[in-house]
Amino acid sequence: MARRLVRHQTVRPLADSAAQGLSPEDIADHNGRTISALLLREGPMTRQELAARLKLTEPAITGILQRLLGAGLVRQGKRQTKTRYQAAEFSLVPSGAYGLGIERTPQGGAIALCDLAGAMVLCEAFERDEAFFDAILRIRQAKAGFPAPLGVGVIISSGADDEFSALFDDLPCFSLSKPEAVLAGEKLFGVGEPEGGLVVILIEDRVQAGFMINGRFYRGSHGRAGAIGAMRPGLGEGTLDMAASAASFRAFLAEGGADDIEGWIKQAARRLLDGVVTIAGFFSPGVVLLGGDLPDDVIKRLIDEIAKARLEKERYFVPTGWIPPVGALSFPSRDPVYGAAVAPFIELLLPKPY
Repeated sequence: MARRLVRHQTVRPLADSAAQGLSPEDIADHNGRTISALLLREGPMTRQELAARLKLTEPAITGILQRLLGAGLVRQGKRQTKTRYQAAEFSLVPSGAYGLGIERTPQGGAIALCDLAGAMVLCEAFERDEAFFDAILRIRQAKAGFPAPLGVGVIISSGADDEFSALFDDLPCFSLSKPEAVLAGEKLFGVGEPEGGLVVILIEDRVQAGFMINGRFYRGSHGRAGAIGAMRPGLGEGTLDMAASAASFRAFLAEGGADDIEGWIKQAARRLLDGVVTIAGFFSPGVVLLGGDLPDDVIKRLIDEIAKARLEKERYFVPTGWIPPVGALSFPSRDPVYGAAVAPFIELLLPKPY
């Protein structure tokens, strides 16, 4: 059974090194992860720059870098300057680690293999089980030049992640929902994690939301957080799924509504904004991102219409500054399996959330 990402394990700040239960190995692991995160986010840095950011001595930084160099995650170069002195600078090696993402579908599935820089080495969808599992085995056995993955992110769907436990019994394997996979991609290579947290809303056959707060996915006490498609504005009203899902959009077109798509967009935008307001009232996220199985132009028009509806609420709400803006996903053309592929980096190479 795949483990849930992210484990609820606390690593204390460096200043709390004397705290009970914190070993030297914990400190070394935390510092290595922190340097990896800095290099990933900000690019090459010198020992002096790293020491200043981490509030550590240069000898301590040198020791951490030696471990990362030995692991093949970091490489050393020379900073190009106009002076004679060229300081050594360190950067992440994109090929130093790979993550594998897997999504099971009723017909087959999708896989993605990504390097540490977020570049996709491979991303394919398969309509037949045979081709899907054959591709997984080729990667698992490092055939055809494919590198061995560091870990595996599996998008869970109806318990399908259990099918892969035997294939990856010697590798860390983490299960995510589809919104969580999208959040992982946004955190590492998209918008990052804004102050207040990040929310994604995916419009598919059902409307789903994912929440990331303080570096952790929020699932609720029973793991059901994010099922906003079941929301109703009143007992006599239809659900959000009925008004704003991709299934409802297809049904609208099938019933001859192609000439009045704007009507569907206005209805869906108002109902989606109700969901955003509800989320904001509890979590107050910094950003809400919208995407899913709708045409790109429909997503854009939905976002524009949500912005208009947000301003209209000022007529009868208190000022709406507390309602977060809604924008588009950073990678609308990338499947969620991309986020599943980079998700193991969050658990295995980057600082663990407090």
